[in-house]
Amino acid sequence: MKPQGWLWPISILYQAVVALRNRLYNIGVFKTYSVNAPVISVGNLSVGGTGKTPFVIHLTERIKRLRSPKKVKIGVISRGYKGRASETLVVSDGKRQFFDYLFAGDEPVLICKSAPGVAVVVDKKRVRGSEYAVKNLRVKLILLDDGFQHRRLHRNLDIVLLDAGNPLGNRRVLPAGYLREPASALKRADLIVLSKAKGNDEELAERAHKLQELLEKPVIVTKLVPKYWRRFDETELLAPEEIAGKKVTAFAGIAKPDSFFKTIEDLGADLVKCLPMSDHCPYNKRHLNYISAHFVRSHSEWLVTTAKDALKLPPILRFLPAYYLESSMEVVAGEEQLDKMLLKVMDEMS
Repeated sequence: MKPQGWLWPISILYQAVVALRNRLYNIGVFKTYSVNAPVISVGNLSVGGTGKTPFVIHLTERIKRLRSPKKVKIGVISRGYKGRASETLVVSDGKRQFFDYLFAGDEPVLICKSAPGVAVVVDKKRVRGSEYAVKNLRVKLILLDDGFQHRRLHRNLDIVLLDAGNPLGNRRVLPAGYLREPASALKRADLIVLSKAKGNDEELAERAHKLQELLEKPVIVTKLVPKYWRRFDETELLAPEEIAGKKVTAFAGIAKPDSFFKTIEDLGADLVKCLPMSDHCPYNKRHLNYISAHFVRSHSEWLVTTAKDALKLPPILRFLPAYYLESSMEVVAGEEQLDKMLLKVMDEMS
C-alpha cells in the first residue's frame, strides 16, 4: 500500500502512540530483557525495501571472517513474516533446514540457504526465541532481524538501514508516509547503514562522512552487487552480464520491485515485460498463469526473478529458461568501523 497524504491526521495519532511507547521504554515502565548472549539488531526506519536480509547474511559472513565459527555460533532470530508458525520454530540448527517458507516465512529460509552453519529461529516473541536459541542450540551471538522497533529485547549493537536512494521518504510516518517512526528515532541507533547505494566509492565515502557529521553517528555505505544467474533446474550458473541483449520478462514480489527491474536493465537486458507482484507473494496457480502468459506473449528468451521469490516457485519452472539472481551486499565505505564495532560485541560473549 502506497502512502496517502490525506491520511496525515491518522499519522499524527500513530506518531503519538509510537512516542508514548518509546517514552515508556525509556523510563523503564516497559521492561527490557537480556539473554545470555550479545545481541546485534538489524532494522530500519521505513517499511521494507532497505535490504535487511542481505545485510544480515553479510554480517554472518563478516563475523565468520573475524572470528572462527568454532568460537562463535551465530543465531538469527526472526518474526517469520507471512509464515504460519505461532510458537518457537527452529528453521535450521546450523546443520539442517527443517521447515520451508510456508511455515517459516521466505526471509528466514533465504537466510538458511545463504548462511550455512547459522541457526535460524522464528518466533513472534523475540525474547522467547532468543532464549531458546541460547539454551537449546548453544548460540553465542544473536542477530535480531528487523529488530529496531522491537525494544523488549536488549541489544548490544543497534544497526539501522536507510535506503540510500530515498533515506526518509516524505519524512511522514504511517499511513501518510513510509516511516515506522519519526526520523528522531535514529538517536537510538548505534550505527547507520546507507544501503543499496549507487555511484563511485569516493563519492559514497564523502556522503557517509557528511551524514556522520550531521547525525553524530557512525555511518557506513553498502552496495548490492549481482553475483550470478542460477537456472531453476540447477544446470547453469551464469555471470550477471550474460543477460545482456536477451529479451527478458521479469517479475518480483519484493517491497521495491523497481530496484530489481533497474538492476536487470543496468546489466544490459532488453526488458520487454516487468511484472511487479505483491510483497511476499505466495505464488499460487493464478499468479503462475499470469506470469507464464506474459512470458509467452512477450516472446521473451529469459524469465527472471529474485532469489527470495525463487524459494516459493514450483519445480515446473525448470522446464522454462527461468533464472534467479543471486546478489551479495558489499561495504564500500566504513568497513573498518563496522569490523571494530562487531569485534567489540564479540568481546562481550561469555
